[in-house]
Amino acid sequence: MWMNDAAARRADAVATLRATTLATAVVETIMADAVSNAPGLGFAALGNSITYIDAPAAGLRSRLAPVSGLYESMGMTHGVVVGPLVDATGSVNANLDANLFRIVTVRVDYPSAEGPALTVTVPFMVASP
Repeated sequence: MWMNDAAARRADAVATLRATTLATAVVETIMADAVSNAPGLGFAALGNSITYIDAPAAGLRSRLAPVSGLYESMGMTHGVVVGPLVDATGSVNANLDANLFRIVTVRVDYPSAEGPALTVTVPFMVASP
């Protein structure tokens, strides 16, 4: 019994490492996109998160498919939430000129060997250039 428990804990540790790697790939891609000058990218593209994430061929999900497909084959899923414009404290400021940032949250859900699914969540802030 304890061998099975130890194996399950080890499997979950490996799965957590894999989920963190996927989350990192998504975060790094979004950070690069936010400063890109390429058409359809850049900080302004985050303002229309549905198009930015799900546009056929050019959307984040499509561009990440070669990387995320491996993790999806292991039962992992990922999602991205792009927040509204905020100031440096992470709050919407009444002075609209101070709202130069967005909080983006990447979430990866993955199966556990020991029970309910597990989640890695990575919130981060991107800035208007």
